[in-house]
Amino acid sequence: MSKKFTMKKIWILVLVFGAVYHAEAQKTKKKEKNPKNSEVSLNLADEKYVFLENSVFWEISGNGLSTPSYLFGTHHLYPADSIKKNDFIKEKIKACQVVVGELAMDNLMALTMATMKYSMMKDTTLQDLLGEKNYQRVDEYMKKNLGMGVAMFNRMRPMVIVQAISAQKVAQALGKDSKIEGMNTISDNIDYYFQEYGKSLGKEIAGLETVEFQAKTLLHSIPLNRQAEMLMEAIEDKDAQSAETYKKLNQYYKEQNLNELGKLSFDEKMMKKDEYDNLLKKRNNAWLPQIEKIIREKSAFFAVGALHLVGTDGIIYQLRQKGYIVKPLKIRL
Repeated sequence: MSKKFTMKKIWILVLVFGAVYHAEAQKTKKKEKNPKNSEVSLNLADEKYVFLENSVFWEISGNGLSTPSYLFGTHHLYPADSIKKNDFIKEKIKACQVVVGELAMDNLMALTMATMKYSMMKDTTLQDLLGEKNYQRVDEYMKKNLGMGVAMFNRMRPMVIVQAISAQKVAQALGKDSKIEGMNTISDNIDYYFQEYGKSLGKEIAGLETVEFQAKTLLHSIPLNRQAEMLMEAIEDKDAQSAETYKKLNQYYKEQNLNELGKLSFDEKMMKKDEYDNLLKKRNNAWLPQIEKIIREKSAFFAVGALHLVGTDGIIYQLRQKGYIVKPLKIRL
C-alpha cells in the first residue's frame, strides 16, 4: 500500500468523526440533474453517488409532520465564526425543541473519560509497536511540530497521534489563524456551539450515539499494526499538494457543494467498502429510526458531519425515500 493511498485514508477516517481529512482531488464526474427530485446518480456504475442541491442546511417536513425540523452538515476544516454569527440558523434553532448532535456534548468530563478509555492500549505500548528506532523518529517529529514528546502517548493507540498530526498539518496549510477543532478550545467546535446555544435557550440536548460507540468505531476498527504503519507514513508525508487540497476542500464547503465532497471521499481508492460501511452506512442506518422518532414527536435541529448527508446511504436520500420533503435552505457561509 502506497504512502499516498494511506494518507488519503487517514484524513477520511478523521473527517467522518468531525475533525480533519486530506484527499486528492479526483476527475470531475459528469453530473445529471433532475430538478423534480434531485436524486440522480452522479456515476451510474456506483449507486453511492446521488446528486444533491448545493446546501449544508436542510429543512425536513411533510409525511405527516406537524412542524419542520432541520439538518445541518458540519465540516471542521471550516472556520466556525461565520456560522456562529448567522442569524437565520439561530432563528431555526430557536424554533426547535431539541438540538441533536452525533454526540450529546453537555458533559465534557464524561466525553473526555470515555474517549481516553478507548484510546488506551492494554497489552502493548507504542514503543513496542514501533520499535525503538521509529519510536525515536516519532518523538523527534512531535517535539519539533507539536511541541510535545511521544512519551505521554506511549500507552495510546497510534490513531490518536495520527489525528493530532493531521490537525497540525491542516492548521499549517490553512494558516496559523485557522480555527481547527483540536487546535483551539472546545468552543471552536461548531457542534459544541450549536448545543451550547440550544442549552442557553433552554432546549433539550440529545445525541444519536454514545461517545463510547464513536470512539470505539474510530480507534478500534483498524488493527494496531496498521495504525502504527499509518503513523510512520503520517510523519513522512511530504505531499506538496496537501495545502492546496485543504484549501479546495474548504472552498467546496463554502460553496456548500456536498457532491464534490462526496466524490472525493467515496472513491474506492480512498475509502474501501468495509470502511464506508463501518464509518458511514451502518451509523446512518442506526441513526435514521432515531431521527424519525424525534421529528415525529418534536421539532429538532440536527448537526452531523457533512458526509452523513451524502449518497444513497445518506440521511437526506433515505428521508426522501421514506416520503419526507427535505428542502435545501439558502445560507451564506
